[in-house]
Amino acid sequence: MRITKKVFNDLAIYMIAFGVFIGIMFPIFTLLIGVPEQYVNNFIFISSTIIAGILVAVVNIILARAIVGSRLKILSKKMQYVNKNIQNKDGIEHEDCLERCIIPVDSKDVIGESADSFNQLVKSFLQTLNSEASMREFTEIFTNELDLVTLSNKALSHMIEYTNSQAGLVLIDKGGEIAVISSHLVKEPHSVVDLEIVHKAFSTNQRITFDLNETIKVETGLLDFYPRSILIEPISYKNAVLGVILLASMVPLQQDVIKQLNIYTHGLSLGMHNAIIHEKLQNLAVLDPLTKVYNRRFGVERTKEEFDKSVRNGSPIGIMMLDIDFFKKVNDTYGHIVGDQVLINFSRLVKENLRKGDVLIRYGGEEFLAILPGATAEGLAFVGEKIRRIIAENYITHNKQEIKITVSIGAVSYPELSVDNVDDLIGESDNALYQAKDTGRNKVVILKVKSA
Repeated sequence: MRITKKVFNDLAIYMIAFGVFIGIMFPIFTLLIGVPEQYVNNFIFISSTIIAGILVAVVNIILARAIVGSRLKILSKKMQYVNKNIQNKDGIEHEDCLERCIIPVDSKDVIGESADSFNQLVKSFLQTLNSEASMREFTEIFTNELDLVTLSNKALSHMIEYTNSQAGLVLIDKGGEIAVISSHLVKEPHSVVDLEIVHKAFSTNQRITFDLNETIKVETGLLDFYPRSILIEPISYKNAVLGVILLASMVPLQQDVIKQLNIYTHGLSLGMHNAIIHEKLQNLAVLDPLTKVYNRRFGVERTKEEFDKSVRNGSPIGIMMLDIDFFKKVNDTYGHIVGDQVLINFSRLVKENLRKGDVLIRYGGEEFLAILPGATAEGLAFVGEKIRRIIAENYITHNKQEIKITVSIGAVSYPELSVDNVDDLIGESDNALYQAKDTGRNKVVILKVKSA
């Protein structure tokens, strides 16, 4: 029952009252045990027993305040410190609080249990704070970053730090082909693509974890250390696996950390999905969807930029127009699906045999435009003839039948051929192409004189 609003004041009142009670009852007790009445029934003896009871109560109060109160005071100060730092705009540091907030547990009673419970509460609270801070930082990564490679690099770095791992990589599904998009301290990241366990994570959309016995040294050839724990976490969006994160740690991964990974990968899947959509939209804006070379709209702008640069620097620039001979016949004979395969193979071969820095554009249908910065007429003739010969020697197979094509090429070089603007230069390359087709096809024509 409470008397005042302070526990120790209530305790003092009760203990003094109990001391007075003991002082009163003690003379009666002495009579009961045979002490002569003349020694008991006098004012001095009774007063002395009451005063002794009160003194014992006071000593107990002092001891209670000193022993119990001091520990409660420590608990109170620790609580105040935590509360003060929570309200501080700078927050509370994990390591600092582990040093300043934790109470020594030096007894095996309710006081010790209270101290231990407080310590566990602080640790749980700090873990929650750290998780929230980590999630805020991680959320900023996938909400503010649309570049898939940058997003993956940042996410991998963050998750390695969060899980206290030493190495890791991110793999994504690129249209049925698994590719490494980010890697940290993995010696041969591309060799991981062929691991059966990686394909299993992609196919099952299930987390895979396993710990290795520290007495067993497993030499994977992929890491510079012997891992104790390996974790492969799928990144899925609407049950479709976009990729996986592989983490390798020198110490066993904590179970509470592993349980939190779902929150991270869910956020990452949203960011990765947005980045993939953004990349596709970017590609649609500049790339031809079939051949994956620049489309006409973007390609013409790029041609203008290269031409202007050539004029400013006084350096040559070559333009090459390529057209597949009798391509309509391929479509009519084998169908448009085979015709698309021919276009894809053609553009691949041309890109492989252009120089580094050259640009290939699908100009329209089976017609392609190539920009060759720094190329003279002689250089155009060499590259053009190389491409013509390789196209003529190559083929695709359909129903065990070889389908071969040839290409006609018209090319011009500025300033060897003097023109006023890039449109005229493209027009002259088209005239050169017309001459190649008009004089038998499957040839390269370099126009050195402006057409009338």
